[in-house]
Amino acid sequence: MGLFGKPDAKPANASTAPPAPQPAAPAPRPTGRGTVMGDKTRFNGKLETDEPLVIHGRVEGEIKSTSEVEIGESGDVKGTISAKTLAISGRVTGDCTAADRLEIRASGKLHGGIKAARIAIADGAEFKGTSQMTPGGKA
Repeated sequence: MGLFGKPDAKPANASTAPPAPQPAAPAPRPTGRGTVMGDKTRFNGKLETDEPLVIHGRVEGEIKSTSEVEIGESGDVKGTISAKTLAISGRVTGDCTAADRLEIRASGKLHGGIKAARIAIADGAEFKGTSQMTPGGKA
């Protein structure tokens, strides 16, 4: 009997153990979208992508991306690059167009023309060519 003559809500022999834990939901998988080209990879031709692209190897030809392109320190590109944003830490010989921003980092070398809405050249970077600032998204 419970307080004040009312019946107990639980029978006297009922277990007071907490409920069994439910299995955990699987962890979300990282999207991992994008392409990384290793430093021992060579490519000749036209490369087009809508995903982020990081180049540590050598490319001869044309790169077109609607996303970000990064040329790593060991990257070497001979040809044209067109992307939303472009960051250069390696070497590029050819004209570059960025709809949003082009950055030449301290270890970067660019010999060619730039056409971008915003341009950033770090102290120590090498740039030999012409540059043209364009309205955002119109490069």
